[in-house]
Amino acid sequence: MVSVNGMALTVHPDLPVRSVRELIDYAKAHPGKINYGAAGIGQSSHLAPAAFAARTGIDIVLVPYQSTPPAILGLLSGTVQMFFGNVSDVMEVVQSDKGRLLALSTEKRAPLFAAVPTVAETVPGFVMTGWIGYFAPAGTPRPIIERLSRAVMAICREPNVVRTMTTQGIDAVGNTPDEFAAVIAADLPIVRAAVEAAGLLRK
Repeated sequence: MVSVNGMALTVHPDLPVRSVRELIDYAKAHPGKINYGAAGIGQSSHLAPAAFAARTGIDIVLVPYQSTPPAILGLLSGTVQMFFGNVSDVMEVVQSDKGRLLALSTEKRAPLFAAVPTVAETVPGFVMTGWIGYFAPAGTPRPIIERLSRAVMAICREPNVVRTMTTQGIDAVGNTPDEFAAVIAADLPIVRAAVEAAGLLRK
């Protein structure tokens, strides 16, 4: 596993909410009136808000895009009022005050955004993160796996790599193959629940 990043719950500045609680209350008072952008069906920016809506009992409307840039443009223009995407994708929008960052989907607050609460502070247990990792074909000899793992771990501990990732709201990890497998196993029920909430689970 190379890195892990939280997702940023961001809204258009014209939406009269400044917290997750206010967002939930507003959405319940205006069902079907909040559009959220997604960078493709089944992407994390689709699954996270679908899971959020299911957990909080709100009715929000999916507006699918083909990729992240047009979804961000949708947020900037006000076509969508909400975007739940990678922190690195919305940093420029938030820093330019063209979007309002309400919360992060991580388990704990991020050092880079110490003043920004987590979604879980309002919706207990709601944690959704994305990660990047290296995989090899099944049957690859263990010594090769271990050698690749050590190389990735070393890179993830280089100060300049850590610094670059941190400035983008990404945490460098560099864990072992077994630790990475445990993360995937723990994520499966979370992703399955999100897929079901998004209406994508095959019957």
